[in-house]
Amino acid sequence: MKKILILFFLFYSCEMGDRTTMNSVRLKSDATTDSIEHVIKEMLIAISTNDIEKARYHVLEEGRVFRVRKDGMSFRSNAEFFEQTADQSTNYYERMWDPIIMYRGDLAVAWTTYDFHLNGEFSHCGAESFTLTRFNKRWMVMDWAYTANETENCNSPLGKVSKEEMKN
Repeated sequence: MKKILILFFLFYSCEMGDRTTMNSVRLKSDATTDSIEHVIKEMLIAISTNDIEKARYHVLEEGRVFRVRKDGMSFRSNAEFFEQTADQSTNYYERMWDPIIMYRGDLAVAWTTYDFHLNGEFSHCGAESFTLTRFNKRWMVMDWAYTANETENCNSPLGKVSKEEMKN
């Protein structure tokens, strides 16, 4: 009987929380987590402004980008990412929210949700993870991965993107 009660409480506690959102997770912000978040935001700004120099400053060329979709996974080097970022013919715009950042020593990971817009139109949303390292006393993105499946249920807490916002 004791084992049954323990199992009951174990299963009950596992089901208590909403596993589909991370809204209840809030890690303590400090100078390190803030600087890691800043690097990721600067990288997203580089994508949105086709700023190859900013991208190179915040992302290690030797790393990789992984895209996970329902039809499989693809990857490219960060060097290929730089070429795509420099492409002025396409307008990219990405926003992230509620990042979860962990670090120890010179290694960090960040997980966040995001939405992505292509040439002024909503494209998709999903989850994105970044692996960073502290290199020459500053944080840089080594590798990153993102899901690119969802086009529905993309309720960004940031609201709809304005045309003015996409220009910046």
